[in-house]
Formats: sequence, C-alpha cells, structure tokens
Amino acid sequence: MWEDMMERIVEANGIRLWCETFGDPADPALLLVMGLGARGATWPDELCRLLQEAGRYVIRYDNRDTGQSGCVDYEANPYTMIELAQDAVGLLDGLGIATADVVGASMGGMIAQEIALEHADRLRSLTVIMSSAEPLDPATNTFRGTVRDPRLAAWDAEQIANPPSTREEHVESHLKLARILAGQLTAFDEAATRAIIEREIENATDAGHASKNHILAAFASRDRSGLVRSITAPTLVIHGSDDPMAPFAHGEALAAAIPGSEFLPIEGMGHGFPPPVIPPISAAILRHTGR
Repeated sequence: MWEDMMERIVEANGIRLWCETFGDPADPALLLVMGLGARGATWPDELCRLLQEAGRYVIRYDNRDTGQSGCVDYEANPYTMIELAQDAVGLLDGLGIATADVVGASMGGMIAQEIALEHADRLRSLTVIMSSAEPLDPATNTFRGTVRDPRLAAWDAEQIANPPSTREEHVESHLKLARILAGQLTAFDEAATRAIIEREIENATDAGHASKNHILAAFASRDRSGLVRSITAPTLVIHGSDDPMAPFAHGEALAAAIPGSEFLPIEGMGHGFPPPVIPPISAAILRHTGR
C-alpha cells in the first residue's frame, strides 16, 4: 500500500471500529461504507487510490461485527441500520471530521441513506451504489417486491445445509457467491477474486457471525422508500444492469425518489467492483463530490 495509508482503531458509539485512511487529513473527507458481512478492505485499493490522488481524504472501515471491529451479542443488543449509521458518525467524530462525502455500497448504501436521514448535517453529499431503499423481507430473504434470484436461493440453501467451517470452505463459499454476483461486464477472474477473499478473511472475526447479525439488522430496519424523499444532500445513485442481489429497478426507484438526484446506470455490472467499473465510478464520485 502507499505511504500515506494509516490503520487505526476508533471507539465510536460504544463500539471498537477498525479503519484505514488514505491521503492528507486536510483534504475533503470521503467515507466509504461497505455492505453486509464485508470488510472495509472490500473497497478496491485502486478505487481508493484514484480518489486519494484526486485530493480526497479516503476512509474505509469495518462495520461492527465485521473484520477487526468489535463484535456484538445481537440478542442482547439488537441494532438496525440506524445504529450502524450512528457508528459511522461516531467514527467521523473520533477522526475529528465535521463533515464528509459519504459513499455506501449494498447494505452500506442503506447505512448511508440513514446517515443522510438522521445526520444530515454531517454529510456534504451522498453516493449510493448497488443498493435500495426497500426493506428486506425475511420470508424471501430479498428486497420487498423482488423475486429471489434462483442462483442466490440455491447458494442460501447450501449454506444452511452445509455451513462452511474451515478457512478453505469459507473461501470456496465466498468464491461461489462472487461468481453469481459478478455480472456480464467482464470475464470472472477467479485468481484475483480468491486473493481478495483470502485477504478479507485474514485477521477477521467470524464471518458467519458478521453475516448473521447484519442480516438480522437488515430485517429489523425500517422501510426507507418513502423517507428518502426528504433527503436534501446532493445524491448520486450508481447501479449495474446485471445486479442479482439488488435488481436494477431498485436503483432506478431510489434515484427517482430522492429529489434532484443523478442516476448512473452501468451496463453489465453486477453486485461488485470488477476492474472495468472502477475508473467510471471513481470519476463519477469525484465529479459529484467536487461540485
């Protein structure tokens, strides 16, 4: 990694949060919020580099129950996207940052929406990637009004019937899911994807614990489809046409619901960050946050 990268632990909202920063703290802060069960390092290094080199102070972090951040007993202390948004704001407090451009992907996009709704004074702009304002339906394990992709349903069933227990089994399980989510934009790079998954698992807390708690939090979270109409922050919504996790219509609906928002569709993009999407996504974020 480059020289101006720094890892640190911040106590926020009663939770120990691991974060990694890139660039000059005097530059405009850009907070990257990752999704369900995924570490902050899931944000591609190349995307962070492009944003930092363009004059942004980039922050990526592990949500509670994920990676090197603190774990929670969900039954004793249940939480929703609102509490996860409070964690993010607490992280900014711990870093001495008053306002930031907030970028959320997948469940991180749900958290980012809650930051915009509950802490509007803390963000300069909002970018939501491959996400939705709809609630998750526990009966179908997908967003309301969406039919679960049969490939994802089969993967879910396999996890229940044969949950991974070893490190290699976790890697293979995540690799299978990555193939499903990849989209049609580029050929699936198994070697590169495996390397990313192995890095995410390294030094991480129990991946099963993280996914279980985040799913419960998502199920318990409120319906934002009407609430997002009150978001006043300049908003950019980015969504791939081949997303099997959050189908394309969810991105369209979110952009239509937030007044004055910009919608950037990416043809062939699935639910992830293959190399071809990184330059256009970074350029769009820089344009949006620089206005």
